Amino acid sequence: MSYVRRLRLLQDLKIVVHFTEKDLKELAREDIDQIVARVNTSQSSESASDFKTHLKIIWKLILPETDEKNRPDESITPYVVRHLKSYIDKSRQKRRIDKLSWEEFERIVTFFSDKPCIQAYLMLALESLGRPQELLWRKIKDVELYDNYAKIYLSSHGKEGIGILQCIDSYAYLTSWLNEHPFRKNPDAFLFVNSKGDQYSNFAINKHMRIACEKLQINKPITCYSLKRNGVTLRRLRGDTDVEIQRAARWSSTKQLKTYDLSDQDDAFKLELVKRGLIEPEHGFEHLKPKTRPCVHCGALNKFTDVTCNHCNRPLDRKRILELQREDELRALKDFMTIPQVKELFETVYRLKKKVEGRSK
Repeated sequence: MSYVRRLRLLQDLKIVVHFTEKDLKELAREDIDQIVARVNTSQSSESASDFKTHLKIIWKLILPETDEKNRPDESITPYVVRHLKSYIDKSRQKRRIDKLSWEEFERIVTFFSDKPCIQAYLMLALESLGRPQELLWRKIKDVELYDNYAKIYLSSHGKEGIGILQCIDSYAYLTSWLNEHPFRKNPDAFLFVNSKGDQYSNFAINKHMRIACEKLQINKPITCYSLKRNGVTLRRLRGDTDVEIQRAARWSSTKQLKTYDLSDQDDAFKLELVKRGLIEPEHGFEHLKPKTRPCVHCGALNKFTDVTCNHCNRPLDRKRILELQREDELRALKDFMTIPQVKELFETVYRLKKKVEGRSK
């Protein structure tokens, strides 16, 4: 169990002690239900669901059930908390307001045109789906540059263990910052440092983005984790599969997608309109727009589902065009050979060839 998880369990245990005056051994199911009810009124649906899960873990640790030999059995959930269900009450869910459009994100990145370090962090966080701690603890030696992409190795401080952060679209921003990095020749220097040369913190990045949103009049509570959520949403909407997103985010399963995905029914409706060519696609979704098929003969634009040109009625498939051209050539050659003069010419050439061969013998 991680240190952070232990702290969370300890915090939930404090909540239980705060809401009851009884000894924990004397608590019945009714007492547990009263505590859970008070937590439901003071915390979000996600936190209340986690609280129920943590109660079961806490009771297994401090008041475990015993087997027939009176030995603690951690495989059995204690009766007092066994009835708790860690479902999320969807009626209490609220719409997240930290979702950015691509234009808003571009405005934020442009705002930091004089700070290439912040630009590199914003672009890398959106593309790599890295957590703030994973990004800010990277060092120069963790970066492996290639011609037009880079690999950033998670050698430490990775919540899901070691791995690789993808850097393709953010490659130009990363190399621009590395060229200006004050300690670029020191492999043990942190990748993201401020003007004083100190390692950037989550608090500092959040402050920069809060100031940018105020200046740009983007009234949204954007934080470092908002970039990860928006990165997952962007990948989901552009057609990436759940497994592809899972691999990029280095998750153990695809269950975490529902936590980070900010897309809604309106986004799905817009994508359907884009696929049908009814509205213009936003940045990153151009590939979803129906493509026209130009005719190689007359240049007319046709629907991508058309087989023949609506203007000249010729086929649009290149393979079919080549087949028709070959058939035309064979037909023209056959017609040419049926001309009497040509036929007589070939017969004369054939007789002359025979005479020459006879003399040579």
